[in-house]
Amino acid sequence: MANPIVEAVEKVNELVTEERKINDERYEALEKGNEVRARELNEQLERIGEDIVRAQKAQKEAEAKAKIMAERVELLEITNERPGKTLAEKASSEYREKFFNAFRGKFQDGEANSEMVNSWKKLREVKTAQIGDNSLGGHGVPEEISRQIDDLMLATSDILQVLNLKTVSTSDYKEVISVNQTTSAWAAELGARSQQTDPNLRQIAPTMGELYTYLFASNEILEDAFFNIEDWFVRTAAESAQKALELAIWSGNGTARPTGMINTAPTSSADNASPLRNQAAYQYIPTDSASPQALGADDVIDLVYALNRGYRGNACFGCNQNTQAALRKLKSSNGDYYWQPSFQAGQPDRLMGYPVFTFHDMADPTTADGLYLGFGDWSRAYTLINRTGTAVTVDNNITTPGTVKFYIRRRYGGIVANNDALKFLKLADT
Repeated sequence: MANPIVEAVEKVNELVTEERKINDERYEALEKGNEVRARELNEQLERIGEDIVRAQKAQKEAEAKAKIMAERVELLEITNERPGKTLAEKASSEYREKFFNAFRGKFQDGEANSEMVNSWKKLREVKTAQIGDNSLGGHGVPEEISRQIDDLMLATSDILQVLNLKTVSTSDYKEVISVNQTTSAWAAELGARSQQTDPNLRQIAPTMGELYTYLFASNEILEDAFFNIEDWFVRTAAESAQKALELAIWSGNGTARPTGMINTAPTSSADNASPLRNQAAYQYIPTDSASPQALGADDVIDLVYALNRGYRGNACFGCNQNTQAALRKLKSSNGDYYWQPSFQAGQPDRLMGYPVFTFHDMADPTTADGLYLGFGDWSRAYTLINRTGTAVTVDNNITTPGTVKFYIRRRYGGIVANNDALKFLKLADT
């Protein structure tokens, strides 16, 4: 049986190879002054770029499905190896079963609701901490289901994988970070020691908001005993929440939502310049706006070396897929491509030796004043937190007969952490 992940990886690399072949022909046409042929080849490149985007999406979906399936198999194997479940595991399994029984009944079946509440009470008695609590109101989503939603979001969202994601139990979360490194010095064994440089300490407090999504289901589906309602619930909730969360990470205004990376406009001011940048403002490197089509390798090199070397060890590039298409065409003076496609599932493509991930909400490389390429240690540059507790209730405001609307919500927060750890390219003269 063919492996869908291997097939997806092979398809992507096949398309990238074809793209390079056409791009080489385009370079030759430009060198010979044949602009008509160059334009024809450029149109082919745009079409194959779209094919690459679709193939990458298929690869990401296949990898996400495999990850979730592997975790489920691992959980079953662990459970089977044990002589018996603990009280907490039994209570958790029972609550999960009763929750979806009540869910199928649209939380309107009195007996099913009563059984769910009783199983919830049992679970609270044997567990001191529970992800699926109902502190948000409504009905607490079972811990395993809440975790599966998180896992699927992580598996399908590149930006969530590279950020500093923390789970907390309170909205009153604060963090102290050190921006500049303290210096070291030498001393004799019994010599005096003194502090060399005071660290630049900052306290950050992520702004919080409730991320909610509506799930619509027909009565027929809910009443179908063969319909896998758990998979539908997890997949739909994760897909809906992921898009909204990624957008908030990039441009959220901090009002009842995370404060996004560009909420405070990045500036061209360098690290430690006087006066210091606003602590929520990243630095950008301007690129020539007079020639927006000419994203050059020199621009990328300037971006890499604008980042302090202490952050490069865990650094990676982030950009949308249109920018990736432009980057895949960059060649050195020797004719070698700077872009190195991945030939192994689960491994990222690389640019100049650094991993590249997709951040859909960033600008295109042709957008005036757009921030289109980021490079740095994203885990140190931005802090994202999620509050324990996912809740669901039924919204009775239905306009379509025969359907049920479920309201799912969870709290997230985010804020710029270390603004020296991440740099951007911006299409601007200054």
